[in-house]
Amino acid sequence: MLTRRNVLLAGAGACLKNDGGLRGAPLAGDFKIEPRGVLIPDAGVAGETRADDAVPAHSNGIPVSRKRWLLVYANRGFRGVDDDLSILYQLRGGAPDGPLIKEGIFARTRNDWDPLGNGKPNYILQHGHPVAFGVPSGARIGGKPAASANVFVVKWRKVARAYDRAKNYVLHASADPEMERLTQSVEWVQFRLNSAEDDLEILQPAAKLRQKGYETGARFCAGEVEHMNESFVQAVPYNRDATEWADCNHFDGGRVACLKYTFNPRTGLYEWTTMGPLLSGAPGKGIGEASLARWKDTWIIAARGGSGGGVTWFRTDDPFGPAPKPVFPEQPKISAPLTAYTWEDGALRLFSGDATVSPYKNGRDPLYCWDIDPDRSFSPSNRRVIFDTFEAKLPMRAEAGPKVDMCKLLPGQGRTQIIVYRVSIRAFNHPYVGSAGPVKGIPLVNAAEKAACAIYYSKVTYAQALPAAWEFGH
Repeated sequence: MLTRRNVLLAGAGACLKNDGGLRGAPLAGDFKIEPRGVLIPDAGVAGETRADDAVPAHSNGIPVSRKRWLLVYANRGFRGVDDDLSILYQLRGGAPDGPLIKEGIFARTRNDWDPLGNGKPNYILQHGHPVAFGVPSGARIGGKPAASANVFVVKWRKVARAYDRAKNYVLHASADPEMERLTQSVEWVQFRLNSAEDDLEILQPAAKLRQKGYETGARFCAGEVEHMNESFVQAVPYNRDATEWADCNHFDGGRVACLKYTFNPRTGLYEWTTMGPLLSGAPGKGIGEASLARWKDTWIIAARGGSGGGVTWFRTDDPFGPAPKPVFPEQPKISAPLTAYTWEDGALRLFSGDATVSPYKNGRDPLYCWDIDPDRSFSPSNRRVIFDTFEAKLPMRAEAGPKVDMCKLLPGQGRTQIIVYRVSIRAFNHPYVGSAGPVKGIPLVNAAEKAACAIYYSKVTYAQALPAAWEFGH
C-alpha cells in the first residue's frame, strides 16, 4: 500500500523530495480548528503533581505503534521565572487524546544539585522542552518492515539554576550567567515499546548528547561552540527509509544549526552523525528556538529573532550544505516562542503570539497560526486564533500575564491532526523579578490561576481524509 509517508520519502539521494502531488496544493481554509480543552491536567508520578506545586507545561508527541501514542512533557513550578522541573511521559491508546495506559519519568529534577562538584549544592537541576522522534513499532516502508522501527529518541535541555532554599525561590537565569554557560546542554534517552505495548524499555539511559567522534572531552561536536540548547520542534525524517532524522538546535552566540541522527543497525541505536553550518541572523541580533520543516523540494528553517523583532527564515536544498542567506520579513512581529511545521495539507504554517495585538502586553495570548509562503519572501497570511484565554473564560487576571505558547503540531491521523500548547501564567509565588530587575504591576499567582495552568489541545479536522503517516501490516 502506498502511503503519504512512502511517497514523501521516495526521493533520490540523501534528502527527502516532495510527495509528487499526493497532497496537491495547500487546502488553505479547507479545515477547521476546534479547542478541546485540557490534554494533560496533572502528572501521575509521585513528587511531580499539583500537590507538589508542579503543573504540566510543555508537551510533544509521536505515534509509537498502530495503537499507541507517546506524549512527553516538562513539568514547571511557580517559584520563579522559567521554573522548569522534570521530563515525564504518558503512553496512550489509539490517539494522543486516547485513554492513559502508563505514566513514567525520563529525568527528575532536584533542589540540591552541585553541578560542578565543588561543594555548592545550591542549584536546581532543570529539564525543559522535550522532543521525540522515531519510526513506530510494526511500521513498513515500501511494503517492507522499517529497519529502525520501534527505536525512539526523546531529547531535552538541561541546565543549573541558582536557588534560594530559605525563600524557596528560583533566581532568574541572569543572576548566574556563568553557571548557565557551564551547565547548559542537551540530554537524550533511547527506548522501545515493549511487546505488550503497555510500557517502555530503555535502550540507552539518559546521557549528554554528543556528536559521533566527540564522545569524550570538553568539545561535544564539530562546531566551534560552547553549549547547545534543544529545539522545540520534533525531528523529521531525512532519508527515504527513515533511518536518518534531522532537526535544528540553537547554540551560544545566538546561532542555530541543523543536526542529523543516523540509525546504526549494528548497535540498534541512533547516533548524532552530522552538524550543519552555524547560521546567524541580522547583525547584532541573535536567533534561537529554531524549527526545521520539509516544504515541497526544499528545507525551511524558522528561528526566533529577526531584524525587527520577528522571525528569521532560511531556505535551502540541503541543511548540511553551504549556509543559506537569512530572510527577514516585516511580519509577523513576535516576542514569544515560535514553531513552524508543514501540515498534513502541504502548507507551511507558523505558530506564535502577535506582539502588536496582544491585550496582555506579553505577546503570548492569544496563540495564533499564520500561513507562510516561502515563494513570496515568507510572507504571512490567514492569521487564525488557536486559543485565547479570555475567550475561553479561564480564571486568569490580565495583569497576571496569561500565556499560551510552546505550541506543537503532532503527526496526522487521516482527517485529523492535534495541536498541543501550554497555558500558563507570568505571575508566580514571589514578587516578579526578571532579567532587568523587579517588575511592577504583576501580582502573585493565585490558586485559580494555578488550577488553569496545564497542557491544552485543539483538533484540526480536514475536509477530506489524508493518507496515513505510516504504513502497517495487516
